[in-house]
Amino acid sequence: MMKKLNDKRYLVFSGLAVGVSLLLVAAFNYVMDPYNLQGNNWTGVYFWNEHQVKDAILTYQHEGVLIGSSKTGYVNPDDLSCYRFYNASMRAMVPEEMYFYLKKYLRREKLVLVGFDFFMFNEREFPLIRIADWDDLRYGRMEYLLGAETVKSSWKTLTKWYKNEKKHGMKANGQFDYPGASEVSASPGSQQQYEKQYQDIIKGLVQNHYYKFSFSQTRIDYVKKIKTLLEENKIPYAVFINPLNHDVLAALQNIDAYLLFLSWKREMNNIFPDIYDYSISRYSAREGFYRGDPYHYTNATGIAFLNEIISDFCPEGSKP
Repeated sequence: MMKKLNDKRYLVFSGLAVGVSLLLVAAFNYVMDPYNLQGNNWTGVYFWNEHQVKDAILTYQHEGVLIGSSKTGYVNPDDLSCYRFYNASMRAMVPEEMYFYLKKYLRREKLVLVGFDFFMFNEREFPLIRIADWDDLRYGRMEYLLGAETVKSSWKTLTKWYKNEKKHGMKANGQFDYPGASEVSASPGSQQQYEKQYQDIIKGLVQNHYYKFSFSQTRIDYVKKIKTLLEENKIPYAVFINPLNHDVLAALQNIDAYLLFLSWKREMNNIFPDIYDYSISRYSAREGFYRGDPYHYTNATGIAFLNEIISDFCPEGSKP
């Protein structure tokens, strides 16, 4: 009898302990609210999970959408001409994510700008995301409040707030802050060191994005689905290939993936005969990219070629 009583007490105590632990976890995540999904965040948002916050497109008054990877993500859509754009781009965004995002959030936009990069089609570095709906990538309320990943983010938020670290947030128009300085002046004595660091960054990019390239035909299928989605909804769109830094291009030309790159461009052109291919263009100059980052072009570069595209769609009376 005593054993049964002790077992019952143990079960009750264990249940209470688990319940209290879950309540503490939920309370911590609710108060910290690292992505401000509950509207409770008081520290400032120090990092973004774009999958969770880009539903802001529903409340932002806009006429056009810009979507792509971080390359387009750092572009300020307020600088684009003709229409008011929302920047729906996300870091390392891939075609299947673009498709499901557009399927969920498109309304009756006057223009959608879709940016692609060759690296997106490398399943070795960017494994295929197997989802059936955009909501598959978003936290449910209980998952957000009780999830271990949220606890980690809440703790990081508290730590960064305590250390007064710089916030890298998202603006109302969807643009996210570029994490590095746009220009770093190099003294004559440090120029050689800078060049070495710059070349090391290029080697790292090529190693990560292009070596042992596992080309994804499935992603080509999603590209076609994006086209069908836009055309069935009768939404004007323009598809472009982002400028590739000529130094990165030079490194790419020396590896096997270069032939795949050329083949991919031909396939993209077959799908979109009017595609804007800026991969090898006057926008590929080193000066058009951030000084310490040959991967991301500057806002000025992005605005320049995107406004070129937009000018082909802007009504005559609305052109600046």
